[in-house]
Amino acid sequence: MTEIIIPIKSLTFAKQRLASILTPSERAALVLAMLEDLLATISLLDHGKIWIVASDDAVFDIARKHDACPVCEPKATGYNEAVLLGLEASQARRDVAVLPGDIPLARVSEIAALIAPTSSDKPHIRLAAARDLQGTNGLFLSRKDLVRPAFGANSFSRYRRASQKAGVQPQILEAPGMALDIDIPADLHDLAIRSVGCSIHAFFGMPRGSVSSHLIERGAA
Repeated sequence: MTEIIIPIKSLTFAKQRLASILTPSERAALVLAMLEDLLATISLLDHGKIWIVASDDAVFDIARKHDACPVCEPKATGYNEAVLLGLEASQARRDVAVLPGDIPLARVSEIAALIAPTSSDKPHIRLAAARDLQGTNGLFLSRKDLVRPAFGANSFSRYRRASQKAGVQPQILEAPGMALDIDIPADLHDLAIRSVGCSIHAFFGMPRGSVSSHLIERGAA
């Protein structure tokens, strides 16, 4: 079964582009709520070990709650370095996936399509794009050394080029639920008005359907 790596940035510096509408403690709580809902979704699937790369005890508490394996990042040196730590910790000889922690709308069917184990030794790469078609919100490798981590601006095109350079035609997944990552106020507004998991609704602190006006008051829309 496919092992999954989820890097989580330090809560101290979490989601700084949301600073105009959320306090530091609220931004940290949002990160934890999104991770909780993502892990709850993954729990509905057959999968190998989950590796949570982070530096905060609060993140590791959630990881253990969902039987995920903590990987301590002693010093934050960047997202791709965190992915490498996860790959090094992974015991998988094949079939490994990387997911960001801030895709709370990811559907069970979308994650299932990303992490489906391969049935042959032929190299295989799957990619799920962010909604701007520049970032990458899902990466599957049938062998963890097929390409080096290259997340960040324009990573989707970089992964496509790297895949082809490795002799692999990547499978591009249509995954609209995975496409929304939460970085800016407009993203948070879009999240608030859509159906999401229970931890996110607990974070917003109000019933379904009433979150949008709350965010508008705080300048998200």
